[in-house]
Amino acid sequence: MPSGVDVVSAQQFDGAQESPLHAKIKNIVGELLTADRRTKPESVIIDAYLISEGGRRRPDVRAVYDEAPVVVEVQLATTQIPIIIQREDFYDSEAYRLLWLTWNFEPPPTNGRLLSSFEDIFYSHNKNLFSMDNETVQLSRQRNEVILRAFWVRENLWHSKLVGLHELNWLSSGRAFAVAPEPHWHEDFLARWRAATGEHGTQRPERGELLAELAYKLSLIDVDDRTLEEGDIDSLINCLLSLLDGHPVGSRQKNLVEVLNTFLNVERRHRFARLIRRFAELAGRKDTLETKSVQSKVAIALKAEQDDPQSLTGRIALTLFPEAFASRHKVTDRR
Repeated sequence: MPSGVDVVSAQQFDGAQESPLHAKIKNIVGELLTADRRTKPESVIIDAYLISEGGRRRPDVRAVYDEAPVVVEVQLATTQIPIIIQREDFYDSEAYRLLWLTWNFEPPPTNGRLLSSFEDIFYSHNKNLFSMDNETVQLSRQRNEVILRAFWVRENLWHSKLVGLHELNWLSSGRAFAVAPEPHWHEDFLARWRAATGEHGTQRPERGELLAELAYKLSLIDVDDRTLEEGDIDSLINCLLSLLDGHPVGSRQKNLVEVLNTFLNVERRHRFARLIRRFAELAGRKDTLETKSVQSKVAIALKAEQDDPQSLTGRIALTLFPEAFASRHKVTDRR
């Protein structure tokens, strides 16, 4: 069993000469997994083909850990991105968890970029990178459990911490992360909006505070929370959330048909009809639009002058639901 890679640096190995370091790390990972009580006995396999109907791959190390099959791939060089993607797709199809692991990782300088292959792994691991070094190997041996160093970015600065393999979170894709990335502003806003919303709508004082924040985010001049309330923006947000979630949000209505009929029954909201119809289509709610009562309400509402994407309403919708409208562009691009 190798004693360590203390004196070996990834920079010493280039091209074909990289294999000695790679081999050492694979064996160390296998050793540490074998010693970890969460690893199923005799399940650790190093550098052997995994063959299935979907093809075959030769993972660096694989094992059954915490009752789940996991693959560890050691990444030291600039592996081509298509190869990385092929491996990820294969392990995903075989229901294997996948951990990309490097050695002695050093973050790039502020505003510097990762190598493209590391960047791809960074994003596939939910904006985390995992590395081992002399300290993690020593701690792993002392504790008889696999210890890694996790790296992530906050406000353009790299951070790191020690984390046990058993402490990692696993995405549906099978990739791990230790620290979740900060949510985008609109995600955080909608999470707080939902928390303040019940069947009677979005309550004060949170409603006013959130609408004031929305006005500030959009740099709206002479527009405050009261102005947005008077424009029924709070009701519009809850209507769009209802379409997105597939059930009433901020409403006592029983289903989406009732939500849309009630929403469009108010004449001053007729200007939202085109937006509501398009959003419902993008959210996969065309069946709701096709009910006779909703068709009738939409047809009447569309006779009014409609708010366009450049209007205040359009800007709010695009700001709070960018993913929904991004899907529109993807469909357009494919055409």
